[in-house]
Amino acid sequence: MKNSFFTVSLLLVLLLLFCFVDTASPQATELAVATINIRVDSKKDSLNRWGQRKLHLFDFIKQQHLDVIGLQEVYPRAMKDIHKGLSGYAIVRRENKEKRADAPIFYRRSVYTKISQGTFWLSEFPDSAGFIGWDGRHPRFVNWAVLRNRATGKTFCVANTHLDNTGKQAREEGIKLLKERLASLATQYPIILMGDMNSSEADSAVYQPALHDTFELHDTYSMAKQHEGVNYTFHGFGKRAMAKRKRVDFIFVSDSIDVNTFNIPQETEQQGVYLSDHCPVVSNITIK
Repeated sequence: MKNSFFTVSLLLVLLLLFCFVDTASPQATELAVATINIRVDSKKDSLNRWGQRKLHLFDFIKQQHLDVIGLQEVYPRAMKDIHKGLSGYAIVRRENKEKRADAPIFYRRSVYTKISQGTFWLSEFPDSAGFIGWDGRHPRFVNWAVLRNRATGKTFCVANTHLDNTGKQAREEGIKLLKERLASLATQYPIILMGDMNSSEADSAVYQPALHDTFELHDTYSMAKQHEGVNYTFHGFGKRAMAKRKRVDFIFVSDSIDVNTFNIPQETEQQGVYLSDHCPVVSNITIK
C-alpha cells in the first residue's frame, strides 16, 4: 500500500514538473547585434585591401562581444578568413555557386541554435537565384534565419540584405518585396532586419516602406534609450567630406523588441588602415 502511494505521488510530481516546463514562457533575452559592410577586396584600396583590414574586423567583433552579426560584400576569400578568424560563430549563408558577394549572418554557436534558414532574391523572380531586379546593377537577395537562445528559449528571426547601389527602382521595389516575404515570419517571431540599404532615412521611398509596409518595424537609432558614436556610416576610408556622409546601414526591429543602446563607432585607422569604408552599426536589444 505504501509503495503504491509513493508511486502515485511520484507520478503526480513528475506530471506537475512536466506541465511547468512545457508551458513556461521563454525569458526575455538581451543580445548585441551589428551590421557591417566589410568592403570588397579591391586593388585600388591600396593599404585598405581586405588582407590588411581583416584582423581589425575580428578584434572589433570580439571586443564588442557580439551575439549576431550581419555582414555585406563578403566574397569567398573573405568568407574563409572570417570562418577561421571567428571560430566561435556559426554561419548562415546562401549557396554561392557563382562566387559573388554574400551577405551572411553570423551567430554565437554556444548561445544560439538555428531552427531554420532561407534565401530569397530581390527581383521579379524571388525564388530563382541570380536574377538582377528592375534597374539594378547586381543580383540582390536576403538571407534569413530563425535562431533560439539555448538558455532562455527565446526564438527570433534575423534577416540580412544589401540593396542595390545604382538602381533606384531596385531599391524601392526590393524593400517592398523584402517586407512582403518576411511577413509570414513576422507573424511567428520577433524580427531583426539589418543591412546596407544604400539609402538614408531622407530617402522616404525606401526608408518608409522599411518601417511600415506589410508589418511594422522600428529604426534602432530612433528607439534607443542611449546613443554613442557618430550619425553616419559610409565614410569612404575617411575620405568622404563630412557634409556628404550619411547613415545608409540600418538595424530595424519589430514591436516586441526593446532597444537599449545604439552605437556607430567613429572610423579609426591604425597605421593608415581602416576597418572598412563603412562604420559598423551596433545595438544592444532585449527581445521581450
